[in-house]
Amino acid sequence: MNGRNFPAGAVVVKDGEVISSEISSPYPGLFHADSKAVSTAFQKSGVQKGAILYVGLEPCLMCTSVAYWAGIRRIVFAIPKSNVSSNYYETHNDTHNVVAAFNEYMNIVHLKSLEPEVLEVVRKWENNHSTDLSSVI
Repeated sequence: MNGRNFPAGAVVVKDGEVISSEISSPYPGLFHADSKAVSTAFQKSGVQKGAILYVGLEPCLMCTSVAYWAGIRRIVFAIPKSNVSSNYYETHNDTHNVVAAFNEYMNIVHLKSLEPEVLEVVRKWENNHSTDLSSVI
C-alpha cells in the first residue's frame, strides 16, 4: 500500500505473459489502476485481443470501457462493488446490463476464491485512512 493511494492494482496478461501492471493513482488522478494497466499495454503493443485484465475490485464503467476499446474481452476481479463503499464507483447500481449491451461480448468473471484476501487488504487500508472515502476515487 502506497501512502494515500487506494490499494488497487491491475495486470494485463496475454499469452501467459504480463504485458503491464499498474497501481492506483493518488486522488484526484483521472485513471484507476485498471485503465492505467490497459493503456500501458495498448501503448506497448496495440490492440490487446486475447488479453485478460486481472483486477482486485470489480471495474467501474470507465475502466470496463477502456478495456473494451483496447480489445480486451475478459476481465477477472476478486471483489464485487456491492462489497465496498459506493464512493469507489460512479454508481453502485448493477452495470452488467450496460456491459451486456456492448457490440461484442465481454466476459467479466468474479473470482470468489480471492475475495477474502483482497477484501482484507481493502479493509486494512480503510482502517488506516480517513473515514471520508469520497476522496479516494
